[in-house]
Amino acid sequence: MASHPHWKVLGFGVAACMLAGCSSGPGPATPNTSTPSSPESGAASSVFAPPKITNPLPAGTLDGDPCRALTPSQLTTFLGASATGKPSDSGLAKTCHWANNDRGSLITVQFVYIWRDGLGHVYAKKDRGFFEELAPVQGYPVVAYGSRDDRSTGRCGVAVGIADNAAFEADATISRSNVGKTDACDAARRISDAVVTTLKGGA
Repeated sequence: MASHPHWKVLGFGVAACMLAGCSSGPGPATPNTSTPSSPESGAASSVFAPPKITNPLPAGTLDGDPCRALTPSQLTTFLGASATGKPSDSGLAKTCHWANNDRGSLITVQFVYIWRDGLGHVYAKKDRGFFEELAPVQGYPVVAYGSRDDRSTGRCGVAVGIADNAAFEADATISRSNVGKTDACDAARRISDAVVTTLKGGA
């Protein structure tokens, strides 16, 4: 999408098959390269207000390196192979990408430092494209969102609120062999759960 991270990368065991692909996979999928939205003037209206975070993670949790948001063992589980993170900074978020090019699967984690209202920026645009509240991870609200629903092409991203003024994003591109067989938004949600675990550990 033009101005958001993909209106929007898996649990363990069966989750590894979602991204890595348990059958032989075709060529790499096209990575999602869109970026987070810029903040808008004014707070989100009460109609679109996100859930309050009752157990916020400490201030500064997202100040670190997103390439440390997933451990090597988590990445091996999700991607089916070891992968080295590739960092970038768009001026809106600090980002890290990991890929298994043989399977065509990709994970992206974004520490979105412009989301000073946390999930409020996502909820403020809930009527402008794809938006679906998912089950929380470890008590933190999760929203799948994007300019459109790309699950049919194996891509989805979720935003996770870890404080009323902080949120991160996890994007998934599942292997092409699993497109239509597994839910990319569930994959992204499970990735976000692993990120929360890592952040709680002080990464």
